[in-house]
Amino acid sequence: MAQRIIDPGNATAAVDQISISVLPTKTREFGFVPDLAKCMPGDLVLFRDAAPSRASQLIARAQSGAGFASEHSAWTHAEIFLYEDFVVEAVPRHGVRTRTLYSDIPQRILRVRRKSGLADTDRYQIALRALRMLGTRYATISAFKMGLRMAKGLWDANGSFESQSSIICSKVYFDAYADITRAFLRNCPVGDAVLPAHLSATPDLEDVEVGWLQLT
Repeated sequence: MAQRIIDPGNATAAVDQISISVLPTKTREFGFVPDLAKCMPGDLVLFRDAAPSRASQLIARAQSGAGFASEHSAWTHAEIFLYEDFVVEAVPRHGVRTRTLYSDIPQRILRVRRKSGLADTDRYQIALRALRMLGTRYATISAFKMGLRMAKGLWDANGSFESQSSIICSKVYFDAYADITRAFLRNCPVGDAVLPAHLSATPDLEDVEVGWLQLT
């Protein structure tokens, strides 16, 4: 099934209008935002750069080296949707933090994924569980070593990757989901690094259709 992506290149096909008082300058100048009312707390948000940076290219190449098809290895970052326009994510230097999803527009292509059949209380608890990780440091050194392993074709998904005091972006979602649902996502390794490509490829999540809105 084709992925449902939120591509700034298709923003001119906006289905409605919206007025927002506070926006990043680049987003307001772009003139369009995704219809985030279609998102729910606990949704997974994947992104890739519209014009891939060197770092994004390296991540995508490493995931490809780990055996992922291009439609999955292209996704280089993962976030959890909280409410309105806010997400929680893990990034180098800052660790786990919250920010506005509007800051991704228009430089990134987004994709929203969701586990169907979850109760609303479970969705909220997944989002809250992710928030409990605020301040957790990013596993920079481990991520670097893992990238080298994948790029060299040595990916074996054996052994522990993160400790409780460090984490990478995709594990924020995976851990929060597992803690609340008491279940693991299919095709995602347990006890080792869960990558954005894993979250893209797992059949347990479905893509959410999110259109564009024109700013007024």
